[in-house]
Amino acid sequence: MIRKISSTLSTFNEIVFHEGLNILLADVTQESTDKDTRNGLGKTTFTEIIHFLFGGSCTKNSIFKLEQFINHYFIMDLEIQGEKITVKRRGFDSNYVYLECEEGSYFESIFGALNNKIKIAEWNRFLGEYLFNLNFKDEQINGNLKFRTLFPYFSRLAKDGGFLEAEKYFKTQKIHITQIVLTYLLGLDTELAISYKRLEEKKKEVSDFRKALNTEAYKNIMHEGINLDTEITILSKEIQTSKNELANFQVHPKYKEIEIEANEYTRKIADLSNKNFIDRQIISDLKAASDNEENITDINIVDLYNEVNVRLPDALVKYFDASKAFHEQLVRNRKNYLANELEKYESDIQQREKLIEKLSLEQSKNMEILNTHGALEQHSLLQARLNELVSKHEMYQNQQRFLTSLREEEANLKISEQKLILEINKSLEQHSKIKNEAILLVEEVSKSLYDSVAQLSIGQTKSGRYDIKMISRNQGSTGINSMLIYCFDMMLIQMSLFLNRKMDILVHDSTLFDPVDERQIAEALRFGKEKSLEVGFQYIVTLNSDDLPENIKDEVKNNILPVILTDSDESGCLMGLYF
Repeated sequence: MIRKISSTLSTFNEIVFHEGLNILLADVTQESTDKDTRNGLGKTTFTEIIHFLFGGSCTKNSIFKLEQFINHYFIMDLEIQGEKITVKRRGFDSNYVYLECEEGSYFESIFGALNNKIKIAEWNRFLGEYLFNLNFKDEQINGNLKFRTLFPYFSRLAKDGGFLEAEKYFKTQKIHITQIVLTYLLGLDTELAISYKRLEEKKKEVSDFRKALNTEAYKNIMHEGINLDTEITILSKEIQTSKNELANFQVHPKYKEIEIEANEYTRKIADLSNKNFIDRQIISDLKAASDNEENITDINIVDLYNEVNVRLPDALVKYFDASKAFHEQLVRNRKNYLANELEKYESDIQQREKLIEKLSLEQSKNMEILNTHGALEQHSLLQARLNELVSKHEMYQNQQRFLTSLREEEANLKISEQKLILEINKSLEQHSKIKNEAILLVEEVSKSLYDSVAQLSIGQTKSGRYDIKMISRNQGSTGINSMLIYCFDMMLIQMSLFLNRKMDILVHDSTLFDPVDERQIAEALRFGKEKSLEVGFQYIVTLNSDDLPENIKDEVKNNILPVILTDSDESGCLMGLYF
């Protein structure tokens, strides 16, 4: 229990607590007007100080980081099972707490006696182990449960949405985290709740994969529309063929030079053949010309004129004979020229034919090498082709393995889900004593109120996970949600002691009672007073004075703390100054 909350801030109104019900009132003064407010007197700040000293986060926007408070310690005297420990913390070095322990106490054996500076994480770890019996050596527990996920159920903060739902202390709290925490607080099988959370996370991963596979980008990557088995079979055959080609491939060291030389031979042979073709045309023309020369007729001009009875002069006959002799000489010279030219061209053709034969022989040798060997570039191309086939084959195999694995995972998840449903159902039967205890505790609290408003349901959803929730019997009742939270919290603090845990503090901010009618407030305070003393826990309530029902003032007058927050001036608020 908390014995005292104080501060090194001189204006702070120190608060001393006692066992059972403690009511911190915010009162209106005679000097107050209708425009005055008690909302800034420190009721909410008081709850924040409790969280601060119990290891809550301290952001840059925290009141403990304000200039007027940052260097001042806030101090809590805490008594746990008869042993006292003093906790100090300030905004300046909020990552640490300072502890003072009684000589010879259990706390001294852990932390030492005076001004022990320890990290806030270490302090929270200790509180989790000591107050809630958390076993941080258990990896499952360590990864899913912390002191700071349990404590807020015993001191809800309105700014976090702590008074919106009984089952949650934070407005955006995820359902699986909620069920894990509640199964632990109720003493059920938390490992099954953790397993179900992991199952749901795995199902979401698989579902996200399936969604991704339906996008156009993934369809292109996954080669939508092809049969992977068929493609893999075909590629395997092509890869083997390509490997065989490479195995039989011989690389000649001078392949490129030989290839160039063979190409040069081909060019030269073509050149020579072209020249021979032209020369053969010339020879054909020369032969035709030569034949024409041989066919020239030997005409006797005297006989020709005698036939026509014409007598030629002797001078003319003599001149014609001379011309005929000249012409015959000219024809002989032309024949000799044609014969020489013919011989020359035929000789050139023969020489070229010999050269072609020689070049063809050399080319044949080169071609034999080229046909039986390959160039390094060709080998590289074959290797690149093989690499491409292998890469594609591996990609298809990976896709096939992925899809097979995905289908297997989906099947296994269905099996795991059904198995887990049975395990949770069986566990609920095995924990029936604890389950019934929690249900009956809520029933007891509910009946003590003006209306019997609440029931606790502990079971499974249709999907099989734990389903722990509060149910309203009377939806029309004023402030029904607040009363559900009240019943739930009263059950939790009693279950803590029922499960032999040392957490024995329950704090309720006035926000809880704002929408509740005075008859239910009276019954809630009456039940809290009686049950806290009966069971042995400390119940701290902050309340506006005009929300304290008249019919219970006498019963709880000794439970009202000596410090009453007022709005007469700034000294009346918790901090003793306005901020």
